[in-house]
Amino acid sequence: MWLKYSKYLLSSSKSSSLIYFELIKQCRREFSRHASKLKLRRSKQDLDQSNILRIESEKEIHRSSLLIRPTIFTLSFVGCSFVTCAIWQYESHRKKLKRQKENWQSKNKSQNIPSQLKNIWYNIPESKRTIGTIIGLNLIVLLSWRIKRFEPFLLKYFTSTPYKKNVSSMLLSTFSHYNGIHFLCNMYVLWSFSDPIIKIFGKEQFFALYLSGGVISSWLSYVIKVMTRTQNISLGASGSIMAILGVICTQYPDAELAIIFLPFLTFSAKTGIISMISFDLLGTIMRWRYLDHSAHLGGVFFGIFYVKYGSKFMWESLTPVVQCWHQLREKFK
Repeated sequence: MWLKYSKYLLSSSKSSSLIYFELIKQCRREFSRHASKLKLRRSKQDLDQSNILRIESEKEIHRSSLLIRPTIFTLSFVGCSFVTCAIWQYESHRKKLKRQKENWQSKNKSQNIPSQLKNIWYNIPESKRTIGTIIGLNLIVLLSWRIKRFEPFLLKYFTSTPYKKNVSSMLLSTFSHYNGIHFLCNMYVLWSFSDPIIKIFGKEQFFALYLSGGVISSWLSYVIKVMTRTQNISLGASGSIMAILGVICTQYPDAELAIIFLPFLTFSAKTGIISMISFDLLGTIMRWRYLDHSAHLGGVFFGIFYVKYGSKFMWESLTPVVQCWHQLREKFK
C-alpha cells in the first residue's frame, strides 16, 4: 500500500512539474507578446511625437514667412514716401514762387470764375486743406461700408491682417472706419493736433509722416499677431494718429492737453504720452482685443523716433536726391 501511494506521489509530482514548466513557458510567451506590442506602441508614440514636433516646426517657419512680404513693403514704402516727399517739397517751393509772380502780375486784371475758386481754395490755411483732404478720404471709405456690394472689396483691401496675401491693406486700412464713433474720435484728434506739425514740417513732410506711421503701425500689429497667433482684422487711422501724437508730445513735452469728454482734466504732453504708451503696452501684454494696442505702439514709437533722430537723418540723406532731381529738371526743361 505504501508502495502504491509513493508511485502515485511520484507520478503526481511529475505531472505538476510539467504543468508548472508549461505555465512558465506560457507566461514567457505572453510577456514577450505584450513586450513587443508595448515596444511597437512606444515606437508609434515616438513617431507621432516626432511628427508633431516636425509639423509644429514647419508651422513656425510658415508663420515667420508671413512677415517677409509686409517687412519688405514697409521698408520700401517708408523709403519711397520720404523720397517723394523731398521732391514734392521742392516742386511746391517752385510752384509757390511762380504763383506769387502770377498774382503780382494779375492784380489789376479781372479774374474768371475758375480762378476765383482757385484763389478761395488757396486762401484756406494749408494745414486745414491738408487735414480736410485726409478726413474726406476717410469719410468716403466710411460711407462705402454702408453699401452692401462694396463689402467684399473693402474686407479684402481695407482691413489688415498678416494672413492676407495683399500687403496694400497695410496702407489702405488706415483710411478705413466701419463705425461712425470710431471715425469721429479719430478725425477730431487729427484735426486738433495736426495743425502745429504742418506749420513746422510742411504738408509734404506731414503726409510722409502720417502715411509711414500708418504702415509701420500695421507692420508691428502683424508681428504681434503672428507671435500670438491672433487672426482678428484691424482697421482705422489710430496708428497714423498715434504717430502724430508721438511727434507733438516729443516736440512740445510741456504743452497742456485735455481729454475730449473731460476738458477740465488737464495734463502735460509728456505725461499724456507716457500714459498712452503704458496703457497700450498693458493691452498688448494682456491681449486685449477691443483695440489694436500693438498698432498704437508702432505709430507712437515711430513719431518719437522721427523727432529725435529720423527727421535730421532722412533730410540729410535726401539732399543729394533733391539736387539730382533739380539737375534733371533743368536738363529737360
